Amino acid sequence: MNPGQACVHPKARDRCTAVTTGPMLLFQHDSNFEYHMPDLTPSVLFNRILGRVRLKHLQLAIAIADLQSLHRAASAIGLSQPAATHALAELESSMGGALFERHAKGMRLTRLGEAVLPLLRASLVPLQAAAGNAALMQQGAASALIRIGSIAAGINGLLTAAIPAYCALHPSAAIDVHEVTIDNLLESIQEGTLDLAICREPTPLPQGFEFHAALPDEFVIACRPEHPLAQQAIVTSAELLSQRWLSPPLTGLGPQQVDSLFDDLGGVPELCRVSSRSTEIIYAMLADSDMLVCVPASLVRPLVRRKNLAVLSWKPQDVSPLGVLVKAAVWADSSHPCRAFIEHVLGVRGVLDVLTIGKEPEPGAMCPG
Repeated sequence: MNPGQACVHPKARDRCTAVTTGPMLLFQHDSNFEYHMPDLTPSVLFNRILGRVRLKHLQLAIAIADLQSLHRAASAIGLSQPAATHALAELESSMGGALFERHAKGMRLTRLGEAVLPLLRASLVPLQAAAGNAALMQQGAASALIRIGSIAAGINGLLTAAIPAYCALHPSAAIDVHEVTIDNLLESIQEGTLDLAICREPTPLPQGFEFHAALPDEFVIACRPEHPLAQQAIVTSAELLSQRWLSPPLTGLGPQQVDSLFDDLGGVPELCRVSSRSTEIIYAMLADSDMLVCVPASLVRPLVRRKNLAVLSWKPQDVSPLGVLVKAAVWADSSHPCRAFIEHVLGVRGVLDVLTIGKEPEPGAMCPG
């Protein structure tokens, strides 16, 4: 049979038409498509996608997933209905299966679509970043865009002070900051979507990377400024255990630090099962209650400086410092646009040390009993 020649599949003679498209058999029924193709290795399928899939295909698939309608998606990206239908068929043919299925209210993802759509969506992010960087350079930016990834504590504790001061010295600087988790930082730097990261030193430090400590940190106990314990110069373990506490984040340093604190207190207080690294969530939960939270001082630094939160007089728990994680090759290149920014970040350390918010208790103020 020639490619594109129609036939009737022997097992579905009464309900579908089969069309061959090269090595793949495509069944059309009720405007839905099923694809049956030989087992392919990832590399073969990848090469097929590279050869056939265009950016418009990806844009269409993302629009359909968001709008749940081929018609609305086509209109949103400027395609005619026939062109969109053809483009979707091409994409699904290249992917080896249907990404969407029709239902009474529009279109929804198939299991294959649910598996691959997030990755297709993510594949456009570097292109968007490249376009933004190119646009800045075309507009006369003095240097390339500095792309920074940071954990929340790094943003609040370090970048909120470092970036305004840097931009005052370099008015034409172009900086893009993303809040990300430590799990994604290394991969993003290796892939080139980030230039540097503000975080704590990874253990072990990956080969080809350098970490430069910039800001000492500690875990402190925070609460609303009007909390009764915030007015006391001496806080006891019994008083802390009598309070309700926010739960720590499920991953990272929080659980270890909180467990260590509760061991020191000699018990486990009542917990509110809300956990977050977001300072806005933390503030919202503490603002109108007498709950406590054990958090990095760097994370709540802006809220304490604005007197939205207070820190109790209890011995802070040491934690590894915040700093800059960067490829060794970038740090070694004195002309790299990131080098001046990193040196600036390391230079503001002395200013930030003065602003450390963990209170050193007065002699005799630490009362474990």
